[in-house]
Amino acid sequence: MMGMNRIALTFLRSLFFSAAGLLPLLVHGQIYTCKDAAGHTITGDHPMPECSNSKVLELSKAGVVKREIPAPLTAEQKRQQQALDDKRRVEQAAEEQRRQQDRALLSRYRSEADIEASRRYYLSLSQDLIKRDQVAIDDAQNQLKAANTEAEFYKHRKTLPASLRSKIDDANRDIAYNQKSMADHQAELGRINGKFDETLKHYRELIGAMPEAQVSR
Repeated sequence: MMGMNRIALTFLRSLFFSAAGLLPLLVHGQIYTCKDAAGHTITGDHPMPECSNSKVLELSKAGVVKREIPAPLTAEQKRQQQALDDKRRVEQAAEEQRRQQDRALLSRYRSEADIEASRRYYLSLSQDLIKRDQVAIDDAQNQLKAANTEAEFYKHRKTLPASLRSKIDDANRDIAYNQKSMADHQAELGRINGKFDETLKHYRELIGAMPEAQVSR
């Protein structure tokens, strides 16, 4: 029985001296505690140099944790954090750009009919260019035909006059140039239709996601 009393007395003494050690810190108002590199707990009324690479707990007068000051990041952790921050900024910028484009789309087109009218307008521009290319091709072919007819008078000669050769070369060059131009403008028709197909699809998605009352306005 006496042995148990000694154990209890020893425990109470250690508890008393531990509390007595913290008492000045509690009176001061703030307590900072951490574990050093060796794993020892260090306590003080201000952040200690020994805690510079460790997690620090800030305690209130009552010994309640007020906040946790994390340990500083390692070089590798900083690199990873920077990479994550950069990725997040890029994603946020892309998302904001997408929202701006969506707002611009809804501002430009009030209905699907507006989109189709815009499609017809841009198609007509390319179709007019195709007609111009065809006129230029026909004109060059007529010039080539006239030059070839004139060349018939020089069959008995080994070479054609320089001016006639120039006419034939110019006509062939104009035909090739305008045929390529026509092919480009015909391809543009497909790109225009593809673009407006995507615009119409996305417009329907945006309208479908809006509240009915907002759509009716």
